[in-house]
Amino acid sequence: MNGIIVKYLQGEATDEEKRLFLDWLRESSENRKLFSQMRDIWLVSGKSPLADSDYARRAFRRFEAEVRAMDTRRKRIRLHACIRKAAAVIFCILCLTGGYFTGSRNYLGQHGQAEASVMNRVIIGKDSKGVVTLPDGTRVWLNADSKLIYPEVFDSDCRRVSLEGEGYFEVIKNEKMPFYVETNGMSVHVLGTRFDVKNYESKATSETTLLTGRVEVFFPGTQKKAILEPNQKITCDKQTGTYRLTKVNAADYILWINERLVCTNETLAVVLYRMKRWYGIEIVCDQGVPLEQRLSLVIRKESPDEIFELLEMIVPVKYRIDGDRVVVSPAGR
Repeated sequence: MNGIIVKYLQGEATDEEKRLFLDWLRESSENRKLFSQMRDIWLVSGKSPLADSDYARRAFRRFEAEVRAMDTRRKRIRLHACIRKAAAVIFCILCLTGGYFTGSRNYLGQHGQAEASVMNRVIIGKDSKGVVTLPDGTRVWLNADSKLIYPEVFDSDCRRVSLEGEGYFEVIKNEKMPFYVETNGMSVHVLGTRFDVKNYESKATSETTLLTGRVEVFFPGTQKKAILEPNQKITCDKQTGTYRLTKVNAADYILWINERLVCTNETLAVVLYRMKRWYGIEIVCDQGVPLEQRLSLVIRKESPDEIFELLEMIVPVKYRIDGDRVVVSPAGR
């Protein structure tokens, strides 16, 4: 079975091998746990589609050795911390019996019996970003510390994915197969459009911002829904279910999907606003900060700390971390 699992992870398994693999998963929770362990080794091995190729050859040999070892010892494998960090973007395959998404109807057979579904899960690390192409051609950009779950094959009548964190979607239009993004705060229904969804577990609100097209937003446990037009943002309180619509420049809300953020002779106020959208953080300025001072900078993969330390060298300001926000003050205060 280990050989079939390796071929499955490589995308080389035949239909018969896939059937054997799914049957094996259904046999016991121990088998599913074993696959989870093997999958984790696979992820950090660098052989997944989103991994770095230089690391792959060396790490995959370790993966194969671990798979062979599991055949005899079948016990929990603890991955070394440094190897875990090497997998900034994790692409893993979950095989589940029954539905994963909210609402069991998503993965039930015609007679109400749960069917085994092969689910793909993409997990993005805290200092990374990633892009995923779904089975229908829809592209999803995932921001740092985000998770996306979607089926290997969409249902014939709809397309459903589940998001935790932030994702920007460019949905392929298909009127016969509406597209749903499920979060724990709202359900976004579209046919084909471009929009951003933000739903971090640690935050009290969920947001959807529409760039083009038209979307409907539903709220779990209620009959309420809202319709968004381009350049509108909806913010929903997860506890109360209340929401508000605001007019925004939607393009500002997807600055983070770019590989670099370029600011040329911009005021500090504009730079800080773009950094807020780029990093997805809250930035607060104390009185006296020279917001009209102009500067130029390029942000690629630097952390917020690195950029604020740079700002302290070129602008008379200082910064401090206050909970989940950054406070900028005049230098010398």
